[in-house]
Amino acid sequence: MTDSFGQVNFQRGVASVVVLSLLKQADMYGYQLVQEMERQSLGALSMQEGALYPVLYKLQDAGYVSSEKVLVGKRMTRVYYHLEPEGEQYLSRLLADYRAVVDGVLRIAEGVDPWKK
Repeated sequence: MTDSFGQVNFQRGVASVVVLSLLKQADMYGYQLVQEMERQSLGALSMQEGALYPVLYKLQDAGYVSSEKVLVGKRMTRVYYHLEPEGEQYLSRLLADYRAVVDGVLRIAEGVDPWKK
C-alpha cells in the first residue's frame, strides 16, 4: 500500500486486527511488530512506530493486551506486548466483522447479487 488513502484506511480499519493477530503468534515489542507486519504481508502493509503505539495503548487500556518491561543488555529496556484471553476473544469478533465487510465489498465489486440464482 503506497498511497496515503490506503494507509489511512489501513490504520483506521485493520490496525487492531493485524496487531492482535501478530501478538497471537508471539509476544513482541513495538519495532518487532512493525517489522513482522511488513514481512508477513510481503510489504503490502506498513506502519510507522509512532502510529503503532496509540493502537497498542488503546488495546492495553481495554484489557486486550498487557505489557512487560524487559531489560536487554545492561541498560536497554524493551516493552513486550502480550495478547490477553479477552484480546483473543476480541480478535475473533473483529475477524468475523472484517470477513463480513470484505465479503460484502467483493459481492458488490464483482456484481454478484445473492438474491438471484
